[in-house]
Amino acid sequence: MNERKYKKIYEKLKSFEDINKISKAYSVNTGAISNILHQKTVRNVRKYHSRIVNKAPTLIRSWKRGDTILELASKNNFPPVLLASIMLKEMGYKSKTVVKNPEVLEDKRLRYELIKAIDVDFCYSPRAHSVQSGQGRMGEDMIHEWLEHCDLEFITESDMSKEPNTKTPDFLLSEPYKVDGIDIRWIESKAVFADEKEHNRYQLKQFSFYEDLYGPGMVVYWYGFLDTLVPNNYLITDYTFFEVMGYDVDKLINRTLTW
Repeated sequence: MNERKYKKIYEKLKSFEDINKISKAYSVNTGAISNILHQKTVRNVRKYHSRIVNKAPTLIRSWKRGDTILELASKNNFPPVLLASIMLKEMGYKSKTVVKNPEVLEDKRLRYELIKAIDVDFCYSPRAHSVQSGQGRMGEDMIHEWLEHCDLEFITESDMSKEPNTKTPDFLLSEPYKVDGIDIRWIESKAVFADEKEHNRYQLKQFSFYEDLYGPGMVVYWYGFLDTLVPNNYLITDYTFFEVMGYDVDKLINRTLTW
């Protein structure tokens, strides 16, 4: 995706309800649009999290005066589950435990509003985390299937985790395999759309180590990437690499989004 198009999408994406409309307007799959919104939300949280934590006493006073958790989340432009978690912690609850099982709350109003927050939070709710994990597994499963179809020997990240080296790609090939002129030794699957910030973060935390340890590899950004990205000694690709070989990528990139 070119940078100009990406910036327009990023700017116009405000809420979950915008996803299908923007997907149609810019002819970009819903998975990519959803992922861009997720990244925008996460970056907003990183920027304002400490501010919301400091406001916790004020938020609780507003809640006691009648404002709901969803209203407070909307006023502060903050994910409902995270805002609820901050409030719960301020109230003395173990927020992670309570979010996983709201029924433990004896306060009926608080329990009801937490359940509502969990229901609508597309980014930080247990259901959202489950969806994100499922997308990651789908991408890895397709790569696994492709490697077996190519009759390539490899080990997975779970196999390598038994080794002392902690920097492990999703797949490590026993022998180099040529893809688009590059002899790759490792493959990393990312169920994300990669802009410069996202890519640079992964480059620093993961890819540079894989290069040093194993040599050239391949990164699959399933939902696409900016065409301005400049990889080091590895290949960057997306869902189209597998689509042209007949793999059913539609179930991953264009899955029906409901919330």
